[in-house]
Amino acid sequence: MKLIVGLGNPGDVYTRTRHNIGRRLIEFIASREKVKLSSKKSQQASLAAVSWDGEVVYLAHLLTYMNLSGEAVAALVKYWKIDPAIDLLIAVDDVALPFGKVRLRGEGSAGGHNGLASIETFLGTRDYPRLRIGIGSLGNAERDEGDFSDEPLRDYVLSPFKAAEEKKMKELLECGEAACRAWALEPLSRAMSRVNAAGF
Repeated sequence: MKLIVGLGNPGDVYTRTRHNIGRRLIEFIASREKVKLSSKKSQQASLAAVSWDGEVVYLAHLLTYMNLSGEAVAALVKYWKIDPAIDLLIAVDDVALPFGKVRLRGEGSAGGHNGLASIETFLGTRDYPRLRIGIGSLGNAERDEGDFSDEPLRDYVLSPFKAAEEKKMKELLECGEAACRAWALEPLSRAMSRVNAAGF
């Protein structure tokens, strides 16, 4: 079995924010697969199971806030007795990538991301795959919607996507879903080559 966790914050106020793109991807996949995410308070997550070519894949988004992601992810890893380096994928927002780009990595640093830093702390390793989803950088915010050059990064990632970005959201989420399928069904090196070379 495989486990894909989309990071984000709970609550309606965060639903459409940049920081919640990982959680939004999980909800998108669940909707496409016509499965319902069920809240499991004991596991601090909402979960649903799908089958991709015979591989059971659990989809999850957490009931905790972003900076507490590690405790919940570690609890899921322990509950399902999985190897994070092989069977866990974290879907996460990335300000270093332009909006619309996705990158699959087998490991890496937290890069200043509080959710990834928390996961690294609780798992005791940074060796777990992550799907980085570009949300656009603070410096690249369009001037016609205001000058964000002095806006703190925290405020930026907790801001909603622009209307023009929302128009392209379905395409981005479809790319994210394809990347998740590649990770679940192919050797990691092959999935990374295909996803990262696709120019998503």
